[in-house]
Amino acid sequence: MWFPGMKVVRFLLVLLALVGAWWLFAPETLGGSDTYVVVSGPSMWPKLVTGDLVILRRTGSYHTGQIAAYKTPQLEAPILHQIISVSDNHFSFKGINNGFVDPSSPVQSELVGRMWLDLGRTGRLLRFTQLPAVGGGLVFAASAYAWWPRRRGRHHRLGRKTTCA
Repeated sequence: MWFPGMKVVRFLLVLLALVGAWWLFAPETLGGSDTYVVVSGPSMWPKLVTGDLVILRRTGSYHTGQIAAYKTPQLEAPILHQIISVSDNHFSFKGINNGFVDPSSPVQSELVGRMWLDLGRTGRLLRFTQLPAVGGGLVFAASAYAWWPRRRGRHHRLGRKTTCA
């Protein structure tokens, strides 16, 4: 069924879907509430492996057993490990596959967030697109597509004369 306002309805539905996706998944760097981390190293195996993309969310409280990330002054990337204990607002962390407890004992203000969603090996794809040659190629391809001349649509062909037998 087609009616004149269908394009407007479709546009509003797409806009609503985009706003909903932004509200759910926007990274903190762009005004959202999520932090994205690509797992690196074997410390969280078998739960998480290198190349997994994890979405972190801040929360009001953190508990033993949760997987969360924290920042340290020594490293620029957050450390994603499991909380093994909480004492006097200090958290102890350990990688599931590590035989030792992390030397840092961050406080809640140093926590980046807890694991909200694991998107699997999507992080490998994300890292791949960050390579200059790949990212540049994707930008070039998108630009070429945007500027490529298009054929006229069927609405422009309606003016042609046709013969009927």
